[in-house]
Amino acid sequence: MLNHNLVTYHQSEHRLPAGEISDAAKKIINKLVEHNFQAYLVGGAVRDLLLGLHPKDFDIATDATPEDIKHIFKGKCRIIGRRFRLAHVYMGNSLYEVATFRGSDEGDRVMKKGQIIRDNVFGTIDQDAIRRDFSCNALYYDLQEHTILDFAAGVHDLKKGELQLIGNPNKRFVEDPVRMLRAVRFHAKLGLKLTDDMKQIIINNRQHLSNVPTARLFDEAIKLFHCGNMEIAYYTLTELKLLPLLFPQAARIAANEDIWHDFLIQAFRNTDHRLKNGQSVTPVFLTACVMWLEFLPIYHQFINAGKNSHDALHEATTLVMINQRENLMVPKAIQNGVRQMWILQLRFKKMFGKGVYTTLHHPRFRAAYDFLLLRNEVNNDLSQKVEFWTNIQSMSPEGIKSLIFGKKVKRQKVSYDL
Repeated sequence: MLNHNLVTYHQSEHRLPAGEISDAAKKIINKLVEHNFQAYLVGGAVRDLLLGLHPKDFDIATDATPEDIKHIFKGKCRIIGRRFRLAHVYMGNSLYEVATFRGSDEGDRVMKKGQIIRDNVFGTIDQDAIRRDFSCNALYYDLQEHTILDFAAGVHDLKKGELQLIGNPNKRFVEDPVRMLRAVRFHAKLGLKLTDDMKQIIINNRQHLSNVPTARLFDEAIKLFHCGNMEIAYYTLTELKLLPLLFPQAARIAANEDIWHDFLIQAFRNTDHRLKNGQSVTPVFLTACVMWLEFLPIYHQFINAGKNSHDALHEATTLVMINQRENLMVPKAIQNGVRQMWILQLRFKKMFGKGVYTTLHHPRFRAAYDFLLLRNEVNNDLSQKVEFWTNIQSMSPEGIKSLIFGKKVKRQKVSYDL
């Protein structure tokens, strides 16, 4: 083991709260050690525990191969991935990622234009450490010795409050361009500073994101959406010219029209607030918010061409999703959720009759209602709808019935405005 850069921190020095490590993760590590393998808690969990945060995911690194791990855990393990083969170990209702140390030899590694397409080269712990992206993620916690093994000055960088890439940034960002988005996320989520040099290197290499599968980019976008500080992430993505590579039309519109910039900022603040308060969030909501900027003018184009509001909405939604594929692939389930949220914006116009019950009990009602509130912040013309749909949620069944059937509704001129 080449460990000339290794710094070992003992319990009295690091004070990592080991009691917060999940019992299942400890059980997996102990079982691997019992079978004479090395096994460590690694990466984000160690980093977050040192920062006083409360991680939910506990990743494990080991010198056991995926086949070894599957043999040890038998029916509780499955090997996944072609790009990077690793083991998923199931404990109760939870899943734990157990990865074999990555090596630095050539072996089963496929490169294309400097980007790693496949990498199943296994090695030693110190080789694994220098293959990781940022120094704060190259920290290994030894459960038996209660020590932290630091191969890349990660503890030092955490104390300094800086995010440092391991190795040559120009090479590492080309190997895996998603690291640029991860840098933004760690900056926003953890408050780790991006140096001016790193910012410029990201700007210079941002075009390599076009080489990343669009489905993987969506996964990274959702991680950003739900990092807890998406407002900060948004400003950073804009500064580093990354946002146009993910959502080109939304980026252009928000940059040129203050009303839509403010709309996105409020959407991000609302989600950040929910996360800080332990409330549930869905990737559908912010996806709908960001893509609304492109959707709305297309919808109005269809209306002006003579389409009815229902057809215009569906055709505009489909076109927006097709356009988005070039940069970032939104999964079908999320597309359907976004479409339902937008359909409900039309249904909110009807505030009488049986249709009110259908709208009120729609599975996407809450997200769509929150979206209506958000829209009202940039368009006060929606205040009547907001008042109606806010009040009706706290009314008794008798009160709702009286409200929507108790008086004749004056027929109004049909409006196609959302």
